[in-house]
Amino acid sequence: GFRLRSYRSRVNWLLFNWWNQRSCILADEMGLGKTIQSVGFIKLLQDLPTTGLRGPFLIVAPLSLIGQWQSESKTWAPDLNVVLYHGSADARDFVIKNDFFFSDQFMSKTTATKLRKQHVTKFHILITTYEVVMKDIDVFTKIKWKALIVDEAHRLKNSNSKLFEELLTVPRDYCLLLTGTPLANATEELWALLHFANKSVFNSKDDFLEKFGQLENSVQVQELHSILKPYLLRRVKEDVEKSMPPKTETILEVSLTPGQKKYYKAIYERNTSFLFKGSKPSNSPSLMNVMMELRKCCNHPFLIRGVEDKILAEAALQVNSSELDYVKIFEEQLVKASGKMVLIDKLLPKLFANGHKVLIFSQMVRVLDLLEEYLKLKRYKYERLDGSTSSSSRTAAVSRFMRKSYQRFVMLLSTRAGGLGLNLTAADIVIIYDSDWNPQNDLQAIARSHRIGQTKAVSVYRLLTAKTYEMHMFHSASMKLGLEQAVLSQNR
Repeated sequence: GFRLRSYRSRVNWLLFNWWNQRSCILADEMGLGKTIQSVGFIKLLQDLPTTGLRGPFLIVAPLSLIGQWQSESKTWAPDLNVVLYHGSADARDFVIKNDFFFSDQFMSKTTATKLRKQHVTKFHILITTYEVVMKDIDVFTKIKWKALIVDEAHRLKNSNSKLFEELLTVPRDYCLLLTGTPLANATEELWALLHFANKSVFNSKDDFLEKFGQLENSVQVQELHSILKPYLLRRVKEDVEKSMPPKTETILEVSLTPGQKKYYKAIYERNTSFLFKGSKPSNSPSLMNVMMELRKCCNHPFLIRGVEDKILAEAALQVNSSELDYVKIFEEQLVKASGKMVLIDKLLPKLFANGHKVLIFSQMVRVLDLLEEYLKLKRYKYERLDGSTSSSSRTAAVSRFMRKSYQRFVMLLSTRAGGLGLNLTAADIVIIYDSDWNPQNDLQAIARSHRIGQTKAVSVYRLLTAKTYEMHMFHSASMKLGLEQAVLSQNR
């Protein structure tokens, strides 16, 4: 049977908005089953006694999540015809020719033409990606969709982007936006989502920002809450699953090693005049580049160009030439050169001995490379996902990590590529090796483990380098998070 557990009230809210012709935003925290609720909503629309809708329904999602949408649709709405529309131009043409409209092979030409004109498609649900929408916009604008569902809808936060403008031209009776992070940085981004969903109500960005651009007092916040209430619903994990295991986050402050201090100071001093005077001679690096170099130094000095060779050469000089072993020197310095790696080297053996499974997130692919070298060296079994991992490899890696028989201890993930939609509840430890400027990306990452289906308490360890630029970044991110909590806390 169709069981939506505690989702029922939210599916009813979607249905209520549907009857009132009010498009809306489902902004539940990550890991609370927005996909299942959306499929449940479509199924209920189809099953309405008098006005049952057969579609068509369009779902737009990141490439990495279209497989999940397909499998949830099969589980919760098995009698609906679901078609994936992506891949090469030839593959998409094949789908258009065979799966879009009824052909006159099986009915009269007049009937087939009539059905096409009435936007009656062979499929009930079409699932595609943002990229395909932009490539094939003409395909989507020729059909009048009963509902458009956009997953990870924070991709629409820039109302001037090509994706926003193209998707806005797709004809739809109703629109449902799904995002765990409706307010990543500013109220302007929230306006973009509200405008996309209900253009006639939220038509003036200037008026909205004049009222709510700077939230400076509780009266403004209360007014914004009351405006949002009909259009936005948000639940956090504590509301939905009282029995959900707890999550604790611990900040682990690490110190720079002597070598890191030397390079950090050099980067800082080399750019002091630029940083403080705001002068920008042609040979000065951009401010962002300086920040990135400081962050690299905090993560591992090997990330700074030319430094790995210097460190290894200096270490080799300390060894008797007859005992010189460059592989051994690399292995030692891989850990000793970075305060964070020293901590990882102390932490992982304890976690392994106690039977934990670990997710390690980093912003930098090169950090994942170094962590991979370390895991190979220590003979830990692991998986890795980053932006270059194909959709099929990604699915296989997740499957191996989740199954006990493969005995995977660690999964390495790039924060942005690995933070979307994945279910990694086999892990009960999350290590944030380096924090994201946007705190929502870290929350997305943590929600891979701490989500519905998790049976164990989850521990999150965030590594921060003391007395460095990283601390400033973390405090800025915390301020952004405070803004979101103020705006969304009552829309539950």
